[in-house]
Amino acid sequence: MDRTTAALTANIAALADLLAEAAKHAAEAAEAMAVGNRNLAVGTLLQIQQTVPDAKAIMDATFALHRVAGQR
Repeated sequence: MDRTTAALTANIAALADLLAEAAKHAAEAAEAMAVGNRNLAVGTLLQIQQTVPDAKAIMDATFALHRVAGQR
């Protein structure tokens, strides 16, 4: 596997892990709301507040790497 493919594979795996963890927390927040615990729901979402910017950064890096590698 060449370096670009290895890097893309690692980025995509990291993104999948990050989003899976975020989905788990979002489901927990939804469960808290379902039983009327709004504070717990919002507090649970705080655990993933940075996830969206982090996921975007990983995606941007992945797309950039793919574009640059395609130009070679």
